[in-house]
Amino acid sequence: FKQQHILRSSFARPNLSYVVREVDDKLFHLMRIINNVEGSGIVYMRTREGCEQLTEQLKAEGISVNFYHAGLPAMERSIRQDEWQQGKVRIIVATNAFGMGIDKADVRFVVHYNLCDSLEAYYQEAGRAGRDGKRSYAVLLLSPDDKERVERLFKSEFPPISSIKRIYELICNYLQVAIEDGEGASFVFNIYDFCHRMSLSTNSVINALKLLEQNNIMTLIDEQDNPAKLMFCCSRDSLYKVNAGGNDMDRMLHAILRLYNGVFTHFRSIDELNIASVAELSPERVHELLKMLWRMHIIRYIPASHSPMIYFNSERLATADVFIAPETYHHRYNLAVERFNNMIQYVNSTERCRSSIIEEYFGQQESKPCGTCDICLKKRHTAPQDNSSIDTQILNALSNNSLSVKDIVSLLNFEDNNIIERIDYLIRVGKISISESGKVEINK
Repeated sequence: FKQQHILRSSFARPNLSYVVREVDDKLFHLMRIINNVEGSGIVYMRTREGCEQLTEQLKAEGISVNFYHAGLPAMERSIRQDEWQQGKVRIIVATNAFGMGIDKADVRFVVHYNLCDSLEAYYQEAGRAGRDGKRSYAVLLLSPDDKERVERLFKSEFPPISSIKRIYELICNYLQVAIEDGEGASFVFNIYDFCHRMSLSTNSVINALKLLEQNNIMTLIDEQDNPAKLMFCCSRDSLYKVNAGGNDMDRMLHAILRLYNGVFTHFRSIDELNIASVAELSPERVHELLKMLWRMHIIRYIPASHSPMIYFNSERLATADVFIAPETYHHRYNLAVERFNNMIQYVNSTERCRSSIIEEYFGQQESKPCGTCDICLKKRHTAPQDNSSIDTQILNALSNNSLSVKDIVSLLNFEDNNIIERIDYLIRVGKISISESGKVEINK
């Protein structure tokens, strides 16, 4: 553009109600949401194991649910995503690997079972609810010790520079890359197997790899359908001197030069099946010849893969020679700290509208209270108006049967803390009592 042209839309989501709940029993409160809010939903968790365990717990309660994470084969992930989008499965329990490209209009709720490490991540994931404009809910469930646990995990994600160098050395050994070798090479990299063998946390390895990439040392290519890529390291004239592979090599090189431009200046994605067809060779033979050219340092070659890969931007260095620019390390750390602190301020808020906090965080000025988040609703309901109604409904619920406190809370449509306060009040004035079995009953 000849002149600056900015298009900016509001970060407000009037139909989305933001809620933060600090609870002792997350599963109980999740079941309340599932049973009281119709429609499909997403439950986000931090770990793969957590996704699988929670899915089993929900299935035991008769919920239509499945889990989704990056550890599943690509085809299985695609099937599970389609089943959820088509309504064959109501709830998907997932890590943050789920969601990119998802545009299901009728998601009625998104529940975060764990604390996010930034408002950016939370807003993006919560925003997958209510895209059809109807009332929907974004609920964040917190345990009393969640903040401290996530803070410890957060700090562990930024190993000192000495540890990053050590992780680099271990990765090179794991991939069996010798010093002064590997430049331009790529290797399938199972990060979970690597972390298990080396007794390292996945998050610390991922963050170390991000810093190694920023310093142009090695790059982690995420799990996806990665096409093969190549770039010639020599001049076009030098290709005529290649005497390996015989006539097959000549036919393959001619096919590549016919099909792809720019292969002498930058990496190009290639289709090995197409090259095989034009060169009248088998795909296996083409793959073999490409590896031969890579070993001869004539090409840089990244094979097609459906797995995460490590690409070496430079030759393997002696550990002492690995240089991590301090400014890149400190910039990443300080930025992460700032984002995490803003997330903590969001969950700690007891007075400010949650929607306004999010809007102002993203630079939107003159935000107005949404009227539908838990903070706004709390301000709208005054205690004296609610107390008599809560008392009446508690006594009505107990008129036929004795119930546990959890049962009473699940039956009444009031704030959990208000219900529990009124139960305590009714016990003090002698209208109800709690038996040895933990049941609440009306005093005769």
